[in-house]
Amino acid sequence: MLKWCRKFPRIRKRGIGAINLLWLLASLVGAAAADEEAAPSPQSVSLDQLLTLPSSLPVESSQRGGLSRGEWNSKFAAAEAEVETAKADLEASLDKLSELVGKTGNWKVAAPGAQAAPDDGSPVNYGLKQEIRRKREEVARTERKLIDLIVEANLAGVPEDWYKKSKSPE
Repeated sequence: MLKWCRKFPRIRKRGIGAINLLWLLASLVGAAAADEEAAPSPQSVSLDQLLTLPSSLPVESSQRGGLSRGEWNSKFAAAEAEVETAKADLEASLDKLSELVGKTGNWKVAAPGAQAAPDDGSPVNYGLKQEIRRKREEVARTERKLIDLIVEANLAGVPEDWYKKSKSPE
């Protein structure tokens, strides 16, 4: 204790003796112990509770997956418009085909003396059939693109109300 007083000569000059210093330290330790007894014991908290935000804290980010609500909405609107356009083009081609089929008869032409070939599903208009095939592939491609966009939005944590008016092409 004497060494401590040599290190701090101010305490010795002010008249605080070793007994007074001990009394001061004992009262501080006693006050700290009383505070610890008065404080309720902490409850055990699981790691999951520590890692989740409290429900009373409303957190709304203006961006999800790097895009804002308006950008997600415009992406979905563009994808849906693309699907609708492809479906309308396919319907127009199918209408052309039905008009063409309605104009032709069931006549089969064959060389004299040869039998007419059975109906093997040959197209009435080969170019129109190929156009319909391409347009069906386009519809399928645009629908896949829309589904991929929905999956991307779900993985990015985008709320459904950001693109709620959009429908899955199923």
